[in-house]
Amino acid sequence: MRKIYVVEGIRDEEILKKIDPNIFTIKTNGFSFDNELIEKLIKLEREYEIVLILDPDYPGEKIRRELAANLKNPINIFIPQDKAISKNQKKVGLEHVSLDDLVKILEKEIIFDKNKGNLNTSDLITLGLTGNVDSEKKRLIVTNHYHLPKSNAKRLLNYLNNMNISYKEIEEVLNES
Repeated sequence: MRKIYVVEGIRDEEILKKIDPNIFTIKTNGFSFDNELIEKLIKLEREYEIVLILDPDYPGEKIRRELAANLKNPINIFIPQDKAISKNQKKVGLEHVSLDDLVKILEKEIIFDKNKGNLNTSDLITLGLTGNVDSEKKRLIVTNHYHLPKSNAKRLLNYLNNMNISYKEIEEVLNES
């Protein structure tokens, strides 16, 4: 099935087209998108896989959450924030990612399962992902393993449940590190 990459702006679209001039993209124009865009994506979802590749910042994540909530099963690609910083260190976005890094990032697609997992906060405490001195370090191990953005405990719990990751899988990731 062909893919449609949803990005925030024209520069994001331009960098993807440097990798593949035939790539099909749709811009949200940042927060400027409306129900018309959502309806368009819902219709396109019948024939295409919708891939959300948005900036690794608060607005990008907010756009991702809203679009994902309205789509059946979009593919998510998360951009590591450290790969998306502008040369002057003042901006963060897809357009600042090097082509080499972007090729690797595009390989890391994540599909959230609408049948959510059953992890809870006490599981995160038991695994040491919250409530301990080294919890942030452990969360980083897990987010890096699953190609997720750096997350606090609440957001990590949401991601892991959306990916239907089990307690045992997380335990194995932490034991391997």
